[in-house]
Amino acid sequence: MTHSESASPEQLNGGLNEVVRHGTTVRRPLAPWSPAVHELLRHLETSGFHGAPRFLGIDDQRREILSLVPGATPWPPSAGLTDIQLVASAARLLRTYHDTVADWTPPTNTWQTPPVPTGPPEVICHNDTAPWNLIATDGIVTAFVDWDTAAPGPRMWDLAYLAYTLIPLAAPENLGPMGWPAAVRDSRADRMKALRDGYGCTTVQWVELLATVTVRISAAYDTMRIWAAENRPGWRAQWNQPAPWDHGNGYSATSNTCAPTPTPSESDAAQIAISSR
Repeated sequence: MTHSESASPEQLNGGLNEVVRHGTTVRRPLAPWSPAVHELLRHLETSGFHGAPRFLGIDDQRREILSLVPGATPWPPSAGLTDIQLVASAARLLRTYHDTVADWTPPTNTWQTPPVPTGPPEVICHNDTAPWNLIATDGIVTAFVDWDTAAPGPRMWDLAYLAYTLIPLAAPENLGPMGWPAAVRDSRADRMKALRDGYGCTTVQWVELLATVTVRISAAYDTMRIWAAENRPGWRAQWNQPAPWDHGNGYSATSNTCAPTPTPSESDAAQIAISSR
């Protein structure tokens, strides 16, 4: 299938990829895992899940064509990103997504699989649930974008990364350089509760989440290190970003300071936030 438009292209900030906007569509380079991602997006569309772009085809430059999702990305950090309803709505959308793919059997399994262990393949994880991949309207998260790293994994693997990036659970010395206002540090316990309740965590899932956070952060560091060493497109540039992101040091510093104890008490939301101070 091919598709072309006459609208003038507009370069977008695509993180690891060269992303171009054409009118109401977005064009991205194809990769070996693209067919699996396209099948995932088709499944989400036919299932009535509205929190992802639609796959529309391949253009004459061999780029995938995706629908442009309306709304705005709440990144870099701003006043809107500190709103607790953003956290709750992101967690709710992630739960809806996980439930939508829970019983789905992908027709192809050529995913961009992380080079580190992730745990039992409960669902197809997004694997980069972070503010830079959220789309929000009026303070409510309505979609996730950038599905290139989707791959099988545990539900809490996704939720743990959302917690790290959106609460956020970054090391204290990195919050300011990352652009987060100082006030967010004192609200992280409430934000963790909003994330827990938004997802609807069971006691078992909550315990698993707390046990997964530091493992997930370390995995993010190792993934960046390994794929940068392989010169995988985009990952070397990510590895070479300026401080505090340089060489994955943001992940490394956080994994050394964020060590929650997985006990199922009501104070756990505060516990995981306090442990990262």
